[in-house]
Amino acid sequence: MKKNILKQVKALTSVALGAVLLTSTIAVPINSVEAASSSNYKVSKGRLISKLTGKVVKGTKTFKGKVYKDGKTLTGLKAGVFYKSGKKATGTYKGKYYSNGKVYTGVKNNTYFKAGAKATGIYKGMYYSKGKVFTGLKAGVYYKRGKKATGTYGGKYYEVGKVFTGIQSTSNNLYIDGLLNTGLIVFKGQFYNGAKVNTGLTLFEGQLYNGSNLNEGVVQVNGKWYKDASIANGTITLPNGNTITVTNGIDTTPGSGSTGGGSSSGGTGEITFTSTINSDIANNVDKLGLVGTSVSSSNEKVATVKITDGKIIMTSISVGTSIITIATDNKKATIEITVNANGSITIGTIIKYTTPQKN
Repeated sequence: MKKNILKQVKALTSVALGAVLLTSTIAVPINSVEAASSSNYKVSKGRLISKLTGKVVKGTKTFKGKVYKDGKTLTGLKAGVFYKSGKKATGTYKGKYYSNGKVYTGVKNNTYFKAGAKATGIYKGMYYSKGKVFTGLKAGVYYKRGKKATGTYGGKYYEVGKVFTGIQSTSNNLYIDGLLNTGLIVFKGQFYNGAKVNTGLTLFEGQLYNGSNLNEGVVQVNGKWYKDASIANGTITLPNGNTITVTNGIDTTPGSGSTGGGSSSGGTGEITFTSTINSDIANNVDKLGLVGTSVSSSNEKVATVKITDGKIIMTSISVGTSIITIATDNKKATIEITVNANGSITIGTIIKYTTPQKN
């Protein structure tokens, strides 16, 4: 009888225990961290308070989406994230710019930031200096409103950011290192006189150019004969069909005398020097880059020089070369000349005065 009673008690105990376990499982809620926090904390007068102690909560806690530090909403950094009044914030904090709490790289309000600091460099094809879109020169490159630019800056001409050497497409002017060319130069096989292609017959570095190219054929310049680009020697046929003998460009055909000036002696072709005056060079800005107040010859035994009525008057004295210098204050221009055997004066390279460029 006792055994039956014990069995019934055990059975009832098992059922009761099972009911207790089942009831416990259903009753315990699966709480979130936020819900658990809500049961422990409250906000009173803007302070985070522990419900258990009634005191301000020390340390850093997150409560209902806001971050508190020592009971106050946090303004500052937590784990590298910027909070303002407890919320992830956008703005500047201790010299760095944050967006939605994170240190920012990119452009905000036309200012370029990198890792939160105003930055210098290229971002999405635009050049910035200390956070601002840049106009000016950096490392020799010209930028205008952040883009590599075409135009004149600091007295020099640039194309797509680079100082320009070449023929400018709209003006056909020749630029050398960003400056309009002055003087004589051969550029890519073409002869230029200043910024434009040369016109007419011009001597340069001992060669004769006709327009932009080396001369072809027989032609007389300043009393001397040239065959193609070089001064003629030997027997040549003139454009009129006559044949003559020349020495260094001077007609030395026996009995002919000099076609470029002077006279022959006894029909032998020997040239007697004749003094010649040349006033082809104007004393003006277009020709020389300045209006000279003084003029001098480096070799007055070859040629003397003076300024008269806006012209530079050169008088040949003997065969040779001289440098004519035209000056005013500390500025000067120079003209190379050659006095030929017949007294004629050949004008060589003119070097203009050029206003110094300021970058």
